[in-house]
Amino acid sequence: MQNHIKSKLRFVSLSVITLTYFFVQHHPTFSPIVFWGLTLTGWAIEIVIYTWKGKKAETFLAVNEQRLRVLDFIFVMGYMWVTGGVGESPYLILIYLGIASIGLYDEKRVGLLYSLLAVAILITYDYGYTYFYKGEWGTSVYVLSHIFMLPVFGVLANLLIAHFQQIKKEEQTVLDELVTSLAKAIGSKDSYTLGHSTRVQMYSLALGKELGLGQEEMFTLKYGALLHDIGKIHISSAVLNKTGKLTEDEWLELKGHSMEGARIIGGLKKLKGVRDIILYHHEKYDGRGYPHGLQGEEIPFLAAVVNVADSFDAMTSSRSYNKPKTIEEGMEEIRRCAGTQFHPVVAAAALSLYRKGKWPRFKQTEHCEEVDYTYDMV
Repeated sequence: MQNHIKSKLRFVSLSVITLTYFFVQHHPTFSPIVFWGLTLTGWAIEIVIYTWKGKKAETFLAVNEQRLRVLDFIFVMGYMWVTGGVGESPYLILIYLGIASIGLYDEKRVGLLYSLLAVAILITYDYGYTYFYKGEWGTSVYVLSHIFMLPVFGVLANLLIAHFQQIKKEEQTVLDELVTSLAKAIGSKDSYTLGHSTRVQMYSLALGKELGLGQEEMFTLKYGALLHDIGKIHISSAVLNKTGKLTEDEWLELKGHSMEGARIIGGLKKLKGVRDIILYHHEKYDGRGYPHGLQGEEIPFLAAVVNVADSFDAMTSSRSYNKPKTIEEGMEEIRRCAGTQFHPVVAAAALSLYRKGKWPRFKQTEHCEEVDYTYDMV
């Protein structure tokens, strides 16, 4: 969401710049080629971002944010060049607002650093501008006063960061407590499920890191993995703890936990992405999963991540009705089922982690007997 806010801020800035054409076109240094070249390029970038293939836009924005920020600065300086430089251009305010807005969505206190860097760049820029248009090196106190206002906005950014980080921390604490309580609720009915969900969370986060997921996706994955079986709270204990083979009716009841879990979480707007993980974590890449038989890229990617983590833990954990596979056997099963049960990209990430010795390990999965059994985790 934060990256989309940044993109929308760029969209608003471009809209304002486009409309100011009627006010800046009469400036002596105005160049329509430079102005419209920058403007059309900016709009093209925004169109690409907003029409990027579905959810890939979020990843694109997260990965390229630093580049886009530098590009923003270059664009604004280009506009300033044709509308009076630092001393006269109306667009300097965009740099002020840009630095101040860092506090609205950045994780680090970099507002002052950005403003000091901007001061150095703009002083050099103004010297170049003065020489280009007046044939002499120099600047004025009037211009410097404009430039040295930037540290004020840097301090403001830091204050905003401190304020919003405190709010975020408090919200995070409440959310953690809520999610932990939900996870413990199902654990009170079935002690295996709580331990299972915790391990699935660890596997999923390791996969997310290996896949290079962004901060927001990791946030969703963290809670989605922990709560993926929350719907089992409405499954009877007799079914959850049955040691023998389930009847057809019991199996249908158990399979309903994904839809029930999605219903439970559905009303929490903060966990909107978590709902998709809960609902679709039993979908298989070849379309043979449930509840909707989605296949391939129809399956939300984070749900596909949890599917691999969930399956691996089901294979390698001890239950009353089966003995576990070894870690090596579990990984071989992931390799064998890549492209059928498992998303091939996620399966490849799991195998890569295992080869590098970075796959999370738990004591109960270190030494297991080799036993043939059929698994169909729920």
